[in-house]
Amino acid sequence: MAILFLIIGIGSLGLSAYFFTRKKTPESLVVENIVKSNEEDFDAVNKQKGNDFEDYMIQLVGNEKGVKLVSRNSDYHKNGVSASENMEPDLKFKSNDVPFSIECKWRKSFFNEEVFFAKNYQIRNYNKYQIDRKQKVFVAFGIGGKPNFPEKLFVVPLSKIAEEYIDENEIKEYQVKTADEIITMVNQ
Repeated sequence: MAILFLIIGIGSLGLSAYFFTRKKTPESLVVENIVKSNEEDFDAVNKQKGNDFEDYMIQLVGNEKGVKLVSRNSDYHKNGVSASENMEPDLKFKSNDVPFSIECKWRKSFFNEEVFFAKNYQIRNYNKYQIDRKQKVFVAFGIGGKPNFPEKLFVVPLSKIAEEYIDENEIKEYQVKTADEIITMVNQ
């Protein structure tokens, strides 16, 4: 029985070596490039949607009297290299010299009455930022419509979010229609 397993193991090793060292055909290279291109296109489309929603929030909040945009993060990440500011909220503002930040998330819709916010380590990063900087952090959820004009907008204090997924019923009370409603929350 041991000899049988030895023969199967050697055969598997030989087969692996063959597939690993064989020359790639033009057809296999085309398929590989298409798969890689589709992944890059998907990432680029998602990044653009995020940028469009951030632009929407900048225009909405930044045009309020007494509000100034302080900075916008680059969200740079490629080949394992990330900007350290990626651990911070997307947008930083001041309202009459009171600093606050907004993390922006646009989603096409709720899924099973929930929306994905962030991974647990990201939530910890945002909470650390809020504590270290002693400033309020909010999460803006644009739901439906287009990233540059969402159907619904929820601006939720970070302190009200503890999980990766947020139930629609938990954030209904934070639905806003105007920038003035957002600024009122900031100043509370």
